[in-house]
Amino acid sequence: MSESNQVIADNPFWHFSLEFYCREGVADACLTLQDEFGADVNIVLYCCWVAVARGEKLEPAELTEIMAVIEPWQTGVVQRLRQIRLDMKQNQAINLGELSEELRQAIKSCELDGEKIEQWILFQSGWHELSDFPTGDTVVSVEQLCMAESSMINYLKAVSGDMSENEESIIQIILQALKS
Repeated sequence: MSESNQVIADNPFWHFSLEFYCREGVADACLTLQDEFGADVNIVLYCCWVAVARGEKLEPAELTEIMAVIEPWQTGVVQRLRQIRLDMKQNQAINLGELSEELRQAIKSCELDGEKIEQWILFQSGWHELSDFPTGDTVVSVEQLCMAESSMINYLKAVSGDMSENEESIIQIILQALKS
C-alpha cells in the first residue's frame, strides 16, 4: 500500500463509517436517501460522525460549504463509477453475465476507493479540531443524537428542500442504529 493510500486508510471517519454502515437498517436507509432524495451517503455519515466525535451539529452554511467542496469529486468520480456499475448490471446490452462480472466488481472496488477518498476530504475538513476519536463501542448521548438529527435535517433540507415524512422516518432509522 502506498503512503498516500495508508494515510487515507487511517481515517477514523472511514473506520466509523465501515462499522456504522453495517448496523441494522443503516445501509438501506442511506441508499434510500441517496436514490430517492439525491443525498450523498458520505455526508449523511459525516453528520453522524461529527455529532459523536465533536459533539457538534453541522449548520446549514457549513453543509453548503461541505457540499460545494465535495460536489466535483462526488459527481465527477463517484457517481460516474456508480452509474457505469449499475448500467453494467441493468442494461442487457452490456450485461454479459460472467464475462462482464469481474469488470463490474473491479469498478465497484474503484467506486469504494472513490468513497474512501471523499471521506478523507470530509475528515480533513475538521480533524484538527478533534483530540480523541470515538471508537465503535462509544456510548452516544441523547445530546449527540439530537445533534446528528439536526445535522441530517439541515443537510436533507439543503439537498431536497422541505423534509418529507419519509425522510424523517429514515433519519429515525439511522438514529436508532446510532444508539445501538
